[in-house]
Amino acid sequence: MRGVGRTILKIFGAFVLIAVAAVASLLIKETLDSTDPENNMPLIEASVGYTKLNVVRANFEWNFITRTVYGPALSDEQGDIPLAPLEVTPNTRLVVVMSNPNYLSMKISRADGLSDINYIELYGDEILTPSVPGIYKYKIEVAYKKGSLLYYTAVKVVGSTIFSSEETD
Repeated sequence: MRGVGRTILKIFGAFVLIAVAAVASLLIKETLDSTDPENNMPLIEASVGYTKLNVVRANFEWNFITRTVYGPALSDEQGDIPLAPLEVTPNTRLVVVMSNPNYLSMKISRADGLSDINYIELYGDEILTPSVPGIYKYKIEVAYKKGSLLYYTAVKVVGSTIFSSEETD
């Protein structure tokens, strides 16, 4: 019986050591992830037709096991967001894709012009660029269980060029 008790004690001790190692590795990974949160959050890609848009992350709040990380807190009202509008065609579908599709919600809003801060929330399964030429700014808010992300992008809608049969002859 004495040998059986020792064997059980050794097995129990091995399980405790494995559990301690697992907790330690989890805490080390958590510390490394929270010190460089930019590389551990989902990525975003926005495009209009074949044009891949420049998307700027303006803010985030991300919850790790041991702490919550905030940043970079760029302000749209202050003009802190460096937007470079790309030319797109009118009435073209805007597609936003997250590298982690398990988000809780995604809200897309649009403002007229780069200096406008009055956004109108866009609804529906298909979001189209405006039909009127001009510069438009989009705000994309994405919520996950672990936190929230805020992005901005801009487009320059150009007038469509339609050639008549007289011009092509």
